[in-house]
Amino acid sequence: KKNVEAVVIPIPYYDKNPDGSCREIHYEGDEYPKNIPIVPYEKFDFSVHPDEIYIHNPYDDCNYVTTVPEFFFSNNLKNFTDNLIYVPYFVLGEPDVDNPQQLEGMKHFALIPGVVNADHVIVQSENMKKAYVRILTKQFGQDSEGYWEAKISGEGSAKIEKAKNLKKENQDIPKEWLDIIYRPDGTAKKIVFYNNSVTSLLDFRDKMLTKLENSLKIFYENRDAVALLWRPHPLMEATLVSMEPELWEKYEAIVENYKKAGWGIYDDTADMDRALALADAYYGDPSSLVQLCETREIPVMIQNVDVLAD
Repeated sequence: KKNVEAVVIPIPYYDKNPDGSCREIHYEGDEYPKNIPIVPYEKFDFSVHPDEIYIHNPYDDCNYVTTVPEFFFSNNLKNFTDNLIYVPYFVLGEPDVDNPQQLEGMKHFALIPGVVNADHVIVQSENMKKAYVRILTKQFGQDSEGYWEAKISGEGSAKIEKAKNLKKENQDIPKEWLDIIYRPDGTAKKIVFYNNSVTSLLDFRDKMLTKLENSLKIFYENRDAVALLWRPHPLMEATLVSMEPELWEKYEAIVENYKKAGWGIYDDTADMDRALALADAYYGDPSSLVQLCETREIPVMIQNVDVLAD
């Protein structure tokens, strides 16, 4: 748009201790692409009253694993602009809006401070908008339906559009990754994107650890044909250290053994798009990545904790 000054302001976040207190602070402003100029959060004067503020962290004080400084809670930021806009950082599988069980499972995405406090919410599709409106109307009463209809739009997700346009040849691939992806004769292996979620580990605990070790064993045995790119959920460590420190110790041991062995890729960088661009197939837990892989027409296989291969 003409006459628009866009300002990108990365903000810090904290890991939380089991008692709810803040632990380690993280700031990732220096990890942004070089072509995106950023403004340090301490230096921007919010009293200039920006016309619009876009946020993608909707939780305010409702997240038990991480949090942002209180100044950046949605209930505070709305005081500094006439148009607070919330755009989810995730994408979801498209719901059946006539299935009450599916809508019940989506409540923790819709009934959160960022959705309630924002002036405008942009979700990934018109179908997703219907789901949000139904959940919010049920929570706040039938008289509120028109309000949610006007506030929420299904314009689409920039994340999905970006996923469609990713190109493998445009990625900056570390040499140690290339040594795993390419055979000695120069031919490339198929790359499997392996993703495991926090939820599955918390739900199945030692059973999921066994499944994880079994999956790694199978990929190791087939390492001459397939390059494994293991990229766990980015909040795995923060969540387990905060909620299940003993489970974290067991999980961390598996990760360290895998990294030390060096036959596969372990990706804990901030760049999810690179992994998505390189992947020839997806294996792992249900996640927003599944939706992005389907957008790219990448084959998807969901792991079953009850199935162990010989």
